[in-house]
Amino acid sequence: MTRKHKAVLGRDEQLAALDGAVAGGGGALVVVRGPRGSGKSAVLGAVRKRWAERGVRTFASTATAAPGVFEELFDAVRRRIDEPRDVRWPPSLLDAVAAGSRLRHRDREIPEHNPLPLVHELTRALAHLVPRERTALLVDDVDRMDRTSAAALSALALGVRAAGVVVIATGGPGSAIGRWTRNADVVVDLPPLRDSDVAGLLGAWAGMRAPVDASVTRALLTGLGPLFGNPGTVRAALRALRAEGRLVLVDGHVCLRPAGEPIALPDDHELVAAVRDCGPAAAAVVRAVAVLGEIAAHDLPVLAVAAGTDVRTCGQVLDRLVDREVVRSRDGALDLPVPALGVAAGRATGRSPRAVHAAVARHLLAAVERGAAVDRTALADHLARAEHDFGDPLPPPGERTDGAVDLGWYAAVRRPPGADRRWSRALPTMMRLQLAAGRQHELADDLGAVVAAVAGGAPAPAADRDVLLFEVAAWWVAALLHEQRIGEVRDAVRVVEAVAAERGCVEQARRFAAALVRGGAEEVLSAFSALITAGTAGAGAAVLRVGSLAALLSLLAALGGEDRRFRRARTAWEAAAPAGIEGTCSPRLREAGAWGDHAAALSAVLGPHYRPSRRGAPHRYHHVVSAYHAGDWDAALSAARALETERGPGRTGPAHHLSRVVAAEICSVRGELDRAAWWLHRSPRTTGHLASWVRCGLRHRQGRTAEAVAEGRRDLARCRELGAVVGLERLLARLIAYSLQLGDTAGAHGLLGELRAVDRRARTGSAREMVLIVGGGLHADVGRVREGVELARRRRARAVPAPCCPPSRTGSSTWSATGARTARSRSRWGSA
Repeated sequence: MTRKHKAVLGRDEQLAALDGAVAGGGGALVVVRGPRGSGKSAVLGAVRKRWAERGVRTFASTATAAPGVFEELFDAVRRRIDEPRDVRWPPSLLDAVAAGSRLRHRDREIPEHNPLPLVHELTRALAHLVPRERTALLVDDVDRMDRTSAAALSALALGVRAAGVVVIATGGPGSAIGRWTRNADVVVDLPPLRDSDVAGLLGAWAGMRAPVDASVTRALLTGLGPLFGNPGTVRAALRALRAEGRLVLVDGHVCLRPAGEPIALPDDHELVAAVRDCGPAAAAVVRAVAVLGEIAAHDLPVLAVAAGTDVRTCGQVLDRLVDREVVRSRDGALDLPVPALGVAAGRATGRSPRAVHAAVARHLLAAVERGAAVDRTALADHLARAEHDFGDPLPPPGERTDGAVDLGWYAAVRRPPGADRRWSRALPTMMRLQLAAGRQHELADDLGAVVAAVAGGAPAPAADRDVLLFEVAAWWVAALLHEQRIGEVRDAVRVVEAVAAERGCVEQARRFAAALVRGGAEEVLSAFSALITAGTAGAGAAVLRVGSLAALLSLLAALGGEDRRFRRARTAWEAAAPAGIEGTCSPRLREAGAWGDHAAALSAVLGPHYRPSRRGAPHRYHHVVSAYHAGDWDAALSAARALETERGPGRTGPAHHLSRVVAAEICSVRGELDRAAWWLHRSPRTTGHLASWVRCGLRHRQGRTAEAVAEGRRDLARCRELGAVVGLERLLARLIAYSLQLGDTAGAHGLLGELRAVDRRARTGSAREMVLIVGGGLHADVGRVREGVELARRRRARAVPAPCCPPSRTGSSTWSATGARTARSRSRWGSA
């Protein structure tokens, strides 16, 4: 049986054109053009396999200097003649092969020889083969040959074409293949592969026998830009990532570690080589263009400063880079079409983005000193992004009070001069700017530097030092908590404990430290809020106000508790909230609290004043939850895997644990029980009611329903002890359904009573809907089920919990009808 070979993905049109050349019956010269890495060799390989199945004899070679290419083709012809076959070859064919063998022997003894005699005999031999079998000659990379060898190969191609041989020659799109193109019967250009085709090939190219996660595809697409359609570039990038240890297996998928870090072009890529060819300053110029983004062509002085070179050199290098199409120039603007090249240039130069921004900031500040016109917003942005050792002195009192310039002076707090106390007034500005830009990670680093400076005795007066240190340390801990840098939080707690005696909050500091060890998110937030409240009591006028921070943390800690506690915390926050913060959205807050989604909660509370860090764990977990509710479960799993790749010492927090729980639920519902168990095993049992809900469902699907109910009841009791209320309705609904399946009707009715109690205590839309739907199903009350479904629709829920109890003995027909009507609205998280 003939073996079927797969075609090259995304090249159907080009392969069809090549098939047409051999189907014609006569000779033809076909040129396949494409840039390096576009897959020309892969196309030739596919052609050779396809045509072999159709009885076409192919002779293939990669073009090299003479006599190599001709000897390789001649050896292939001679092997064909020597094949054991009941064929009588004509004497003229055998004579051509014999003559070619004598020429080869002679050529080895002559250093410089003329390849044309061997080409003549090779042409004769191929011409005598054609009448007996369809013959094709495939030569790769003809544009890389020297002029003499190329002329001889061209003579061979034209000669055998006249004899009826189909010749396919490949080469780049440049002028070196011009002669071949002019003589060609057909020219086939290889366009970039479609993004979808490349994505389909990544699994095979990664070489790890596993599907590639969507995050890897996105990173390659973002980093490579227009080169994403170039197979050679993508494969080289994957090889480099694997060699660097950045490709790892998570949940049976190839993932990028860390997910948020950009990729670089390999050192041997032709674009990287082109940068080297443009001079020693070229890499710095490319790095500057990459960091600054699109830059106007007339801003050459700024670009030169960013690259650390003079204007003349920068201009000369830039001209070469534009000519080589490394840097793109259009409509008076310069940019780098391949971001991964900028990352590679950064590695070569050792210049971090902070260093580039610092250089530009110093240049603009010098212009301000001269009285020149400067874009103050741009200045502030460069200062905000400048490196840590940016240490320009603070302006004298009363000078340079322009808001945009002051916005950037906060950078000096990274190196606070001991004699200058005015840096402290820049601290709120620093925090506002970093938060507005969504750079909580950088803010935590900056505040740590400030704490170290204040703890060293400068620059606050001794009387105020303990107040200032406590407040700055509190903000530092808050920033670390937001980023879930738990290991560093414990270091920060030691600073707080050092001044706790002066502030009278030693006990509160100990409770907070103990809460960190236990790891409960609500307990940590509640203890930290109490610590702040105690530490700032009686402080009077403070350098930084943290009262609103304490109220905000209290609100976040109350999200999962009883309605009365939540309302008190919300009222306290609204009283302490800074000016400009609008009222909170209670339904959104409570739903966020049920899922531990603090990014969604902060967004509901702070509105446009909150911009989550794109690489922060809360932001990534929010994507897990959002994709889960939207029904895009593949995206949810991808986001969960991305969180796993960013774990490290001190980096595992509640968001990581909760994302595993959601991933486990998805796999469990899909019937992938081993995967679900793997995810759930990585999350501690203290994760809360969400983990209990998922664990209960997994046990049931594993055929361990009785164990699921017993374990779920124990988890339910523990959640009650911890004061968790919001979200318990999901666990209760499953316990009711499984109890009925076990024939425990009394137990199911008892759990329904607890579900109603949760509804009274939580007063959330989700709890009310679950009481109506589950209770209506249990009592065969179609009206109540309809009411619950209607409530869910009113709050525009993307998914409605389906009745999760089996038909009761007294109302099976009513239950079945209700279930049929609500099937279209069925919620995956509600289904048992």
